[in-house]
Amino acid sequence: IDGRTQTAYSGDSNSGTIGAGGTNVGVSSIALPNYELPEIQVYGLTGDVFENDGTNTVIRNLAIYANLNSGVLNSSGSLTVRNNLIGTNALGSNAGNIENGVEVSDGILSVDSNYIATNIDTGIRIDGGTSTTIQNNHITSNGNGPCDDNIQMISGSGIVIQQNLIELARGLGIEGDGFSGGATITENTITSSGQDGGICSSDIENAGIRLHGDNSSITSNIIFSNGGAGIVLAGGDTSGNLISQNSIYANGTTADALGIDIDNTDAMGDGVTLNDNGDGDNGPNGSLNFPIITSAFVSGSNVIIKGWSRPGTTVEFFLTDINQGTATLGDNQLGMSTDYGEGQLYLGSAVEGSGADADSASSSYTDADGNTDNTNQFEFSIPVPPGTAVGEHITATATSGNSTSEFSPYSVIKVRTIITNRRITYRVNPN
Repeated sequence: IDGRTQTAYSGDSNSGTIGAGGTNVGVSSIALPNYELPEIQVYGLTGDVFENDGTNTVIRNLAIYANLNSGVLNSSGSLTVRNNLIGTNALGSNAGNIENGVEVSDGILSVDSNYIATNIDTGIRIDGGTSTTIQNNHITSNGNGPCDDNIQMISGSGIVIQQNLIELARGLGIEGDGFSGGATITENTITSSGQDGGICSSDIENAGIRLHGDNSSITSNIIFSNGGAGIVLAGGDTSGNLISQNSIYANGTTADALGIDIDNTDAMGDGVTLNDNGDGDNGPNGSLNFPIITSAFVSGSNVIIKGWSRPGTTVEFFLTDINQGTATLGDNQLGMSTDYGEGQLYLGSAVEGSGADADSASSSYTDADGNTDNTNQFEFSIPVPPGTAVGEHITATATSGNSTSEFSPYSVIKVRTIITNRRITYRVNPN
């Protein structure tokens, strides 16, 4: 079903574009396509506008909107939805009460290069299917209340969400409440969730991403300026949820919130999950202990970072949003003695106990907030971008078995002090 045939027949009678075409998304700055206004609009008074049970079906270059139910439903077979306006008329304006822009209950679905906006329940609803790919879309302003989201994952497998602009959700940018896991979320920009205040019954739904389940990955996304936390992992004793090399910053615009929140209460953000001795607790991602940075100092074009982390963990280091100018000191303090920074600029990673680790000792620690453990020490040399200055703030996450921790308390980059007398030079670390 191809609206381009009408354009070819009658010419471009509805010229122009809508949305954020050409905008760069994700850490790799991937440009979105242009979203052109179509010649044909399809409206459904009741029921689903399109339902697919066939194989290799394509719906493209239409405006699809309705009064009830879904604009496009894939109930079996395979379907590609491409280059459409979904939730608006051909002029790009809301003209009905379409509930779900695109929905999949079974089969294979590709949602590619669409403008998906102003649907009253959710922009895209995934409640089944064996393979769902959502890419290159501008997904914006979906939901009619605080429980409604831009993308909702309920069930299904083979879910890939990549290279989208996901913004201005009434509730959550990406919702995975009750989802069993296994999604890949990469190279998206997710911002300004929680437009309706976030109070959904007993939950607060205003984060960029909330995930239940095991074995999902969240990598190379830009996640910023959401009403609540950037990422919330909830749903009990889960594991294998990788959070890596994202740019996470300036979240908690409604109330102070973490960049990554391991939520043991399943109430959309319970604040800092403190480190425990032996890391024997449970919860999302096993409530993995985050690293503790004891010192960081400049050495040439590198920064030397020392601290503690659990044995064999991959430690990722970031410059925080404080020194990047998108947050102020105290935004992520949440009643603790210091900020638990959001990692805006990824610096690099190293594995505790590897050849890159210059400290093979272990010892115990307890800090002012009650973080405690008896674990391995580390010392890594990490290259830093030109212009990285003394006084900037760094933070870190730890990952073990693809389970990632919250961000650590921040540490300030300092200068290694040199004290010299006539015969001896002493090097004194800042701590």
